[in-house]
Amino acid sequence: RERASARASLRNAGSGTWPRPGRPVLASRTLSLSKLTGVVHYEPGDFTLTARAGTTLAELANATLPHRQFLALDPFGDLDGTLGATVATSASGPMAYAFGGPRDNVIGLEVVTGDGAIVRCGGRVVKNVAGFDLTRLFTGAWGTLGVITEVSVRLRALPQVDETYAIAVDDRPERLRQLIAELRVASVAPLAMELISPCAPLRVAAPTLLVRLGGNETSVRAQRSVLATFGDAEPKSTDVWQI
Repeated sequence: RERASARASLRNAGSGTWPRPGRPVLASRTLSLSKLTGVVHYEPGDFTLTARAGTTLAELANATLPHRQFLALDPFGDLDGTLGATVATSASGPMAYAFGGPRDNVIGLEVVTGDGAIVRCGGRVVKNVAGFDLTRLFTGAWGTLGVITEVSVRLRALPQVDETYAIAVDDRPERLRQLIAELRVASVAPLAMELISPCAPLRVAAPTLLVRLGGNETSVRAQRSVLATFGDAEPKSTDVWQI
C-alpha cells in the first residue's frame, strides 16, 4: 500500500536464486519473500499441501517424503528455489512430460495485489467450484498481477520403482523423426524424457535419450523391455536429472 500510494514500482523476488530473470524491472526496492516460509496445511490423505511462497522446494520434499509423496515440479536449478517463484514464473522441468507444469499442479493461491488487497482463488482441494480461473491467470504472470504469498498444490505418490536409462541415438533429422514417431506409439509411459547433446557432467559422448521410468515393479519391467528395443539402455542414477 505504501509503494502504491507513492506510485513507486516494486520488484518481487523469492529467495533471489535467479538474480535477473525475465525482463528488466526498474524498481528502487525489492520485496523479498524469502522469510515467508513454512507449510500451512498438509493433508496426506487428499494428496494436497498448502505452503507459504518463500518455502523452498527442498523443504517441501522433506515434508512429503515421510508419506511417500512428492510435488511433481522440478524446475531447472537447485532445490533452494522457492515455491512462489516456481509458480510465478511457471517454471517446469523434465517431469512436466508426465505431470504437467505449475498450472496443472497448483489448485489454489493467495495473492496480494498492487493496491494491497488480498485475493484468494481456487482452494485447498483438487476439486473446486466452477468460475473464472484466477489461479491459472496468476500462475506464470511473473508477479505483474500481484505477489503470490501462499500456494496450494496437488501431490503425487512416490513410485515403487524409479529408474533412469540412457540410450545413444542417431541425431540425423530423419532418424530422430522416426525415433520420436516410434516412441509415441510404444508401450512406455515415462515420468520424464529428454534428448541431450554430448555432455561431460553426464559422461555421454554422443546424442543421448534420457528416459525415467516409474511405477510398480511389473509395470517398470514391461516398459524396460520395450525400451530395450530402441537400443542399449544404460542405467543412470536419478541424480542425473538434477545436473
